[in-house]
Amino acid sequence: ADTDVKRIRAFLLAETPEESNHPFVKVARLIYIPERDHTFPATSPEGPFHGFSVAGVNIAAYCAARLREMGFEAVFDPGTPVSEEKGEIIEVSMHDFSPEAAIWLASCRAGEARSEEGHLLARKGGENGLTRIFTRREAVIERLVYPWDLLEWQEKVMEKVEWEDFSGREGVYVMGALRAGDGTVIMPGVVVEGTVWVGDGCRIGPNCHLRGYVSLGNNCIVGQGVELKNCIIGDGTFIPHLSYAGDSIIGSDVNFGAGTVCSNFRHDGGEHKMMAGGRLEFTGRNKLGAVIGNHARLGANTVVLPGRVLSPGTWTRPGEVFTGGREEQNGNFLNA
Repeated sequence: ADTDVKRIRAFLLAETPEESNHPFVKVARLIYIPERDHTFPATSPEGPFHGFSVAGVNIAAYCAARLREMGFEAVFDPGTPVSEEKGEIIEVSMHDFSPEAAIWLASCRAGEARSEEGHLLARKGGENGLTRIFTRREAVIERLVYPWDLLEWQEKVMEKVEWEDFSGREGVYVMGALRAGDGTVIMPGVVVEGTVWVGDGCRIGPNCHLRGYVSLGNNCIVGQGVELKNCIIGDGTFIPHLSYAGDSIIGSDVNFGAGTVCSNFRHDGGEHKMMAGGRLEFTGRNKLGAVIGNHARLGANTVVLPGRVLSPGTWTRPGEVFTGGREEQNGNFLNA
């Protein structure tokens, strides 16, 4: 499994070939734009935006790999000082991410590229430069602004992952692809229908169902009678008994009491809304579960309604139906 991780990282961080179709200066630095980051609590000061990862790949590494594919010779992380000898730097947004816009700027003395909505895609130093508005027909723009964008991003990342052969493992049924990290135990009765990445030191099963795209961090437990569908789960999270989570992002060090459910579908099949950046936003999705911050504790038989956000450290009582706006602070439950 360690070799597998190295192989994936080598693919994502591969050097650009000497021959390039783009003859201009191609040095980029990724930029973080706070006002475009509404992913909390999927990301937080404890786990910053550029380091958010699925399947062992974080956002900064993904963006850097995509820029290298387009011919950039060097890509620097946000805030990294770059010496003048590197040449002119093209700053590329990780939130409205467009390698095509960055390549266009490589041929300009100075300027910026923006989306039709006015959001910054990329910029190059100097004043009085050109400004170009890119339509979605002219350039692919990958949005990483809201928590539900991270679920779509997960699919793109996991398309590039290499997988292990479990065809000879007795009692494990893989109808898709499964990667298990070092020290991870896959117990009998595990059924995979989709694409599943499991980190190091995890215990999966017995008798659980993983479907769609699922990424699990290190040292997680997914136990008896658990079903996960299209989920991103952080390190050290325990979902040990008789639980369901669909289309959800679950942070690190989260514990699900037995029978906890994160539902993801409305009876009327309508579009979900979710609180993000202090506003109730349309998501464009008819299936969306919960976004749960780090260190949350969900009591046994908790039901979290679709499209809800649980802040870091939230506790729920056993049998509670979580409708939103309730947090645990200093041991007391308060209505927000």
